[in-house]
Amino acid sequence: MVQSKEPWYAAGLKFVCTGCGACCTGSGRVWLHDREITDIAEKLDLPVTQFVDESITRLEGRWALKENPQNGDCCFLKEGRCLIYHARPRQCRTFPWWPSTLQSEERWQEAKRICEGIEGQEAELVPLNEIQSQLAEEQKGRRQWKR
Repeated sequence: MVQSKEPWYAAGLKFVCTGCGACCTGSGRVWLHDREITDIAEKLDLPVTQFVDESITRLEGRWALKENPQNGDCCFLKEGRCLIYHARPRQCRTFPWWPSTLQSEERWQEAKRICEGIEGQEAELVPLNEIQSQLAEEQKGRRQWKR
């Protein structure tokens, strides 16, 4: 009988979001699905049409948050802080629990160089079951973006 191999992070990983905004800098698309657009607009107490006009764009047939044209930062990043942290999209909420980040220990260490919350002083051990739950949530979002 072949046993399934446990992931390299089976013992859990240390992380806490410090709200530093480092993951919001530089070019990197933040994809949104229709329901998420409505939810974020409601949380921001904005009409959906205003949120769409001011903050998102259509790229590659999908919705994405606009980026600062000078540096590629998220349009909601101001003075190193996320202005919509309480309403941030799923893609943002699930970082760093992405397949690309968890692919290997080396990829995790690369993310650590950018994110102070990965293995930082205040980081707490996140158990495997929570990591898997976040991965599933992130992948659910990916399926919705492709629609």
